Amino acid sequence: MGLGVYSYIIRGVDYDLPFVEMIKSVLPIADEVCILTHKTNEKYGGKDFNDGTLDILKSMESAESNLHIYAEEFDFNNPAIDGLSKAISRSKCKSKILMQIDSDEVLREQDYPKIESLKSNWKSNYGIITCGVINWFNGDYINLAAAGWAKERFSPNDGRITHGIPTDLRVPESNGKYYRTNPGVTDGAGYIDSDGNRMEGNTFMCDPSNLPEDIYNPSSIYLHHYSWYSLPRKWAMKQTWHYFWGRLQGKYSSLEDYRIDLDGNRVDFWGAPKKSPPHSYIQAITDEVKRKGKKLVKAKNIDHPEIMREWVDRQIVYIPGRIFSKPIMKNIGVLPQR
Repeated sequence: MGLGVYSYIIRGVDYDLPFVEMIKSVLPIADEVCILTHKTNEKYGGKDFNDGTLDILKSMESAESNLHIYAEEFDFNNPAIDGLSKAISRSKCKSKILMQIDSDEVLREQDYPKIESLKSNWKSNYGIITCGVINWFNGDYINLAAAGWAKERFSPNDGRITHGIPTDLRVPESNGKYYRTNPGVTDGAGYIDSDGNRMEGNTFMCDPSNLPEDIYNPSSIYLHHYSWYSLPRKWAMKQTWHYFWGRLQGKYSSLEDYRIDLDGNRVDFWGAPKKSPPHSYIQAITDEVKRKGKKLVKAKNIDHPEIMREWVDRQIVYIPGRIFSKPIMKNIGVLPQR
């Protein structure tokens, strides 16, 4: 059975997202790769990011017959823009089996045979399949906290499956056009059915209760996730993601209303990312590490995919001892060698 991979990319160049590497990592096992990105947004006065992402994607498309790029005008006023973008990119796929992947994730090469086997032995009772995620943090550390270590990624290409805010978590807005949600209940991008009921994985290709040992399990499938690999790069992205999360949770009523971000700083949604000095965000990240109970371990024995070497080498990371307070350092260990 054919495999279709779908994703969406916004400001890939501006934020130095490894979106090129993501695409290269799925091309060897995908029958089609459908990527959604934005074009000039006429409804916002013709403003656009113009960072070169679309040019790179179109160039890749011309060289890869199974890569399909779709440039559409995004509705940034929609609180559920994240889920909607995934739903649109999913709808472009024609394959029988689908895989969703984010623009800062890549597949492990050792999992190609496992995915090929999954394709060849797909069962009619499979719904949504969950795989593992290796969450890189500030260079060669990984976060072993439970949240985010298992994500639903594979599913049948069923028109009843999509992404968005579940019906029971939707808060109608006064204009009657959009739904938002309450803080902390959903990211608005999970799997739902066509009636808005939330959908969860019924098959696991990983065992997140057995970390870190399960990373080495020969039957488990894991993605590398690089969102937090470089703290300066991650912080620069907050200008966009503060709006996405703020709009979803009702902090802002529209893109035009986004003048002050969730940190109380003035922002320009259309402007270039700002590089901030470490002292302006290290404490905030430290506080988040404490609040979310992140467990950080040194990952000397986990290799990055070869296609990530160049991207990893150019990222800025910091010495953990200069970032985190002693209570956090107590959580930092070394993974067993394999």
